[in-house]
Amino acid sequence: MSTTHVILGGNGVIGRETAQALLATGVSVGSVGRRASTVPGVTSVIADLLDRDAVRTALDGADVAYLTAGLPYSAALWEQRWPRIVENVIEAAVATGTHLVSLDNVYAYGAVDGPMTEGTPLAPVSRKGRVRARAAAALAAAVAERGLVSTVGRSADFFGPGASTSVFNSFGIDPIAAGRPGTWLYDADLPHSLTYTPDVGRGLAILGTDTAARGRLWHLPTGPALTGRDYLRLAGGHDRPIKIMGAAMMRIGSLFNAGARETREMSYQYTAPYRFDSSAFELAFGVRPTPIADAVAETVRAAGAGVRA
Repeated sequence: MSTTHVILGGNGVIGRETAQALLATGVSVGSVGRRASTVPGVTSVIADLLDRDAVRTALDGADVAYLTAGLPYSAALWEQRWPRIVENVIEAAVATGTHLVSLDNVYAYGAVDGPMTEGTPLAPVSRKGRVRARAAAALAAAVAERGLVSTVGRSADFFGPGASTSVFNSFGIDPIAAGRPGTWLYDADLPHSLTYTPDVGRGLAILGTDTAARGRLWHLPTGPALTGRDYLRLAGGHDRPIKIMGAAMMRIGSLFNAGARETREMSYQYTAPYRFDSSAFELAFGVRPTPIADAVAETVRAAGAGVRA
């Protein structure tokens, strides 16, 4: 294929944001997914990342590949599919000499006492976290033993326009945009970092286009941690009651709702301070995260437009 920057999982919100950020730099962009991309200006490649040969073909001629794919929020599916996707992508990147930029989350850190930094050790306490830790180990082994060129960008919990899998979007912003109270999980008075999806896309584009970023782990630009109550108020919930979905409600909900069951193992992220430090990236590349008030306002605006449509 003729494109040199290829996004694996280009139809998700992070894939779309990354494509737009890359297009703004003037490079050619290919989007790999099971359906055509909706981002104007990209070349669509229809492929399934579970198909090794399809991934290999998708990376032919690519200088940089971005692994931004997501899976349904199910530990069982993650355990079954994510190792296979990661290995397919590693094999293809090694075979084609493609620089692999991977998006990761913080699940592999587990419960952290203090700010999460690039030096925080991996100590997962959840099934999803263990999947992510094994993927990180596979990437490191491929670098050491197979010549893979790997750069990793981690983000905190994310939110943003069209981020349908975001907890803050789903429980907070979308209800407020529809005129209902927003909800926060467990404890609304603890600090909790949130990363804005356009900042993730711009950050990944930097990791793939700036040689100074290559070969390292970076925390992507993320604003100062606010409390859940603060986020909901910024979303326009000043005059509405704030709903708290505590442990008892989550236990009841998990009896009937798969999403609640899957979220309960991550409760440690909401019952203690959750702070994410992206200062190394910001200093290295002179990039600041979008002001949180602006980011929340734009996400509410997008959600409101969807309600009115």
